[in-house]
Amino acid sequence: MHRRIGLLRSDVREVRGRRRSELDVFRSTIDSVAMYHFHSLFAEGLPGWRMAGRGGFRWLGDGVIESYGGPGLLWYAQEIYENFVLKVEWRTMRGDANSGVFIRSPPLENDLRPAIERGYEIQIDDCGWDPERKKMFSRLHITGAIYKLAPVRIVASRGAALWNEFEILVRGGTIEVMLNGEAVSKLTDASREPRGHIGLQAHGGEAGVQFRNLRVRRFED
Repeated sequence: MHRRIGLLRSDVREVRGRRRSELDVFRSTIDSVAMYHFHSLFAEGLPGWRMAGRGGFRWLGDGVIESYGGPGLLWYAQEIYENFVLKVEWRTMRGDANSGVFIRSPPLENDLRPAIERGYEIQIDDCGWDPERKKMFSRLHITGAIYKLAPVRIVASRGAALWNEFEILVRGGTIEVMLNGEAVSKLTDASREPRGHIGLQAHGGEAGVQFRNLRVRRFED
């Protein structure tokens, strides 16, 4: 009897392992097909991008840019996006670094307030600093939150100097954020700008944030 139970358990583990393997292949296939529909927005010299406010971004090579100074916003002026999926890899260079990925921002001159007030920011701040309540680790201000609008469900960032990936799904009044494969926040009643530009924040301070592999796929593509 004990031997039979052991064999059954072995069979179950084998089946589960086979299913996981098949699922991994399926996901890999879907990802490889989807990549044909994603468009990279990064190229040397950052054509199509403009800077509003203070600070900026420097090109480091190998498709990586890094923020410095601020506050300011690097925004992609060449295209307006309404319903789309955005993927971007990023890493903080220190634990107290702060930045964000902006979506549906209105066009900007030299003032980034319209992006803050009318667009949406996907937060990058492992300290989760709430400037109004003067406290840390606020779920509305920590990495992965839709800033001040949708709190994080879990903390999924990997810490300073390690690469992370956002996958941001935007469709109608719904904005969903995946961080490193985990669903971290969701807004279902988005009522600000229905379409707009993509931006990256130079928050200020001494700690920069690096970005690479920023790509977008419209749902109609």
